[in-house]
Amino acid sequence: MMIGPNKDRWPQCWDCGTGFNPKRKALGYEHCLSCGEGYAAKEIIRKSKCVAPAFNKGAYQYVGSIEDAKLVGR
Repeated sequence: MMIGPNKDRWPQCWDCGTGFNPKRKALGYEHCLSCGEGYAAKEIIRKSKCVAPAFNKGAYQYVGSIEDAKLVGR
């Protein structure tokens, strides 16, 4: 797919309304890079709070679901 200077057909960011690369849209993103950085920072903070040791004296791991949280520490 050729991307030319015609930015009128580029997808629009949901927050600021600026056009962004169609390849980014094809990957499933709905925001431009500058707006996406804010969402990424919030997601990093949220995921940092979702860690727990898997077992006694074990390393911390990501707990992504309620089922995983029920098994933590056993």
